[in-house]
Amino acid sequence: MNGISRKSQLLYLFIFITVYACTTKKEETTESRPNILLIMADDAGYSDFSSYGGEIPTPNIDALASEGLQLTDFHVAPNCAPTRSALLSGMDNHLAGLGTMYEVIAENQRGKRGYEGYLNFDVVSVAEVLQESGYNTYMAGKWHLGAKKEETRPHARGFDRTFSMLAGGASHWSDNTPLIPGKASPYSVNGKIIKELPSDFYSSKNYTDSIISYIKADAKSEKPFFAYLAFTAPHNPLHAPKEYIEKYKGKYENGWVELAQERLKRMQALNLVPSDQELFPYPAWLEQWDNLTDEQKASRSRDMEVYAAMIDYMDMSIGRVIDHLKKTGAYDNTMIVFVSDNGASKTTIMDYAALGGEVEAHLKSFDNSNENKGFPNSATDIGPAWAWAANTPFRLTKGYPTEGGMRVPCIVKMPNSFNIVPTQLDGFSYISDLMPTFLELAQAEHPSEYKGHPVLPMQGISQLSNWTNRSTQEREFGFEIYGMLTYRSAEWKILKLPVPYGTAEWQLYNLKNDMSEQIDLAAENPEKLKELIEKYEDYAKKNGVVLPDKAVAYAKPPKLKSF
Repeated sequence: MNGISRKSQLLYLFIFITVYACTTKKEETTESRPNILLIMADDAGYSDFSSYGGEIPTPNIDALASEGLQLTDFHVAPNCAPTRSALLSGMDNHLAGLGTMYEVIAENQRGKRGYEGYLNFDVVSVAEVLQESGYNTYMAGKWHLGAKKEETRPHARGFDRTFSMLAGGASHWSDNTPLIPGKASPYSVNGKIIKELPSDFYSSKNYTDSIISYIKADAKSEKPFFAYLAFTAPHNPLHAPKEYIEKYKGKYENGWVELAQERLKRMQALNLVPSDQELFPYPAWLEQWDNLTDEQKASRSRDMEVYAAMIDYMDMSIGRVIDHLKKTGAYDNTMIVFVSDNGASKTTIMDYAALGGEVEAHLKSFDNSNENKGFPNSATDIGPAWAWAANTPFRLTKGYPTEGGMRVPCIVKMPNSFNIVPTQLDGFSYISDLMPTFLELAQAEHPSEYKGHPVLPMQGISQLSNWTNRSTQEREFGFEIYGMLTYRSAEWKILKLPVPYGTAEWQLYNLKNDMSEQIDLAAENPEKLKELIEKYEDYAKKNGVVLPDKAVAYAKPPKLKSF
């Protein structure tokens, strides 16, 4: 440094050290960005897990709750594909391409923007953003966001490694028998359709194997990972390994009302619901347990035994992933989110068969004897009665914009660096909030355009600061499906449901005092009702809601055994 003064030398040295420190800090921050593991159950009820009052032991899910945040007012769409589109896009499902379930789309909705039946290209997926931001991205399990074209499959929407069931449901065994007759349930690996599954295939096992193998494959990578483990359990048809089913033999022989009452007591003891909370009344048009024959009771009990076994096995599988992360030292720097895609389902195997128009032949092809239930070549469901109990203490089930259809368990385990004090968190949040939360955690920016075309800005709200500070914020939310409508503002909620589920007029509820939506306050609070109706109408206009010109099964008058 000849010719440069001592003062200048010191100045240059200071600048060099400052730049080096900032660069190093940025590199260290990037390299230490947390991993994200997103786990989704399929059609699991709010009270199905022991940390939410259930009798089914779920120690691995409970362990996440014991060291993280147990959300008690987390909501999703009441059906799987709309939920998943909002999850992966941070958007309302009517803008993301799943304005309704495409299997039952009305003629006046076909061809409309937001009703494409796949995750559309007006949105960018969380996997696409994280992939661009330097994350390894993995997906195993149920997709249901586009199957026909390769560009709509998960590998084309930002996931590096994928093993996915593209449709909404199928056998959990290797036979891959579809739910809807004549409607194939294809699987794909990295975007390519595979012709057959391994002979020892069981959905929860193989999805878990895949996620672990993907993480192992990139073990030497310096990149963090985003892994989406989308179980198809406990969605019907009900299937589980024999040793898991046997654990629940005789567990449900007293029926669904007693089960719901027992769950409610545990939920009250866990402070999940108020001590004076009541069950939503059991619908009079459903099967009455005491009126069943002994043979019928045994058959219904077996259905619930298999359902419980599916949840039990799923929890064990989650434990396998957690164990792997702990063994490799990745667990402490991983955010884990566990959530269900909607409430428990009242939809029966017969309902699905009816969509294919081959009901009798399809149902006769199975051996649904009690001895074979849960095993290959069986196809059963829990039906609306057990679903009512699974959603204790809430109103109705999957398919309805009620608390039973939309309020689900959600558990968040934060990276250890956040020093979270485990707690229950009562603030309202919605499934579209997860993507912005993940992006903030990953220090990734949502783009205004992706691959040369503009994309919509996210509507979800990051919950990272709320979760970090164990706080809540006011959140409003509107929703429509099958012509059934709702809007939520703080503790107030309006609903418009057809008879006999509602009055076919707007109803008003205060969820703080009435979680099971039994006391209609519309007549007492006309101004609040008017305010929320106006907000719903504004929501519907902004999000391009197209009301169907026909009523689908959920909105039609019920038959025996079906809501």
